[in-house]
Amino acid sequence: MLFRSTVSRERTRRPPSGAHGCDVVLLVDIETGSYNTRGEFALERPSVDAQVLRVLREQHHKVVVVPYRKECTAKRLSALKPRLVFNLTEWVDGDRTRDREIVAMLERLKLKYTGAAAQGLALWRDKVRANRILAKQGVKVPANFVVMPGAKPGHSTLAYPLFVKPARGDGSDFIGQSALVRNDRALDRRVRALHAANAGPVLCESFIEGSDLFVGLIGNPPQVLHPMRLVALSKGRGAPTFSTQRVKHDVKYQRRWRLIYRKARLSPAQMREIHVLSRKAFAALKLRDYARLDLRLAPDGQIVFIEANANPDLARDGLGSNGCFVGVAYKDVIRRIVRSALASKS
Repeated sequence: MLFRSTVSRERTRRPPSGAHGCDVVLLVDIETGSYNTRGEFALERPSVDAQVLRVLREQHHKVVVVPYRKECTAKRLSALKPRLVFNLTEWVDGDRTRDREIVAMLERLKLKYTGAAAQGLALWRDKVRANRILAKQGVKVPANFVVMPGAKPGHSTLAYPLFVKPARGDGSDFIGQSALVRNDRALDRRVRALHAANAGPVLCESFIEGSDLFVGLIGNPPQVLHPMRLVALSKGRGAPTFSTQRVKHDVKYQRRWRLIYRKARLSPAQMREIHVLSRKAFAALKLRDYARLDLRLAPDGQIVFIEANANPDLARDGLGSNGCFVGVAYKDVIRRIVRSALASKS
């Protein structure tokens, strides 16, 4: 009730848009909905976009949904003159690596928007470069080597097992149980498969035994939230030991292995290390407003950086209750992202 009354007061005292055609534009991929008979773009329900839209409309006078289309979005945004663009787009023509083009358009229009700028989007997707940057700052990262398209891995210079994934992939793209290889033959097979799928350079890194940790960050500078840990309650051969596409998106698979996310039990020293690591990564990788870090907790207690996500899933319960933004009410997550973006100088 306290939060609701606060939101109500904000809506009452917020001035009209004035020179702006609307308070917030929710910019989405065109695949997330369709135009209705009134010519409005309606989002699919349920969806992350629809969840965010509902909260934005509770907190702002006028929110307009705009699907990204290369040929007309800039003109539409210029006409609306929003105070802020809440950017939920993920790709251009199905290519996730081109999301920087959308951000570049927003910057040309001199619009404020949520999430990382073009440089941050480029850095977090380049896993090799991100690891090098953080390693120089004293952050623990897995030892690794890269196999370029057309090349063969040969005999690994690192001890097995190895984790093999696209060096410039997005999230869990191409990540399944086959990503974990235990000998040269499996390594060669895995690299060949990724090259055949046009996945680009392949990153081969030492597999960190232990468990996955997910750390949410909000704000500029960020508040580091309590890490969430992936747990498989069902044991047995084939039980997942790391996050994959099926772990994230296959409901039947999640139920089979009784996958849940819990607040990680960590020592005060480990929490301090995660706080320092997270802030270093947020700054060094040019992240902004909100992000998620994927870490591994090794059996010896070491915390190892795996990768960052500049535009993590904002589903209300994407990683269990409140997702990786544990301890923060969903409406407050959206409100704080908006506040951070509006306060940004760029």
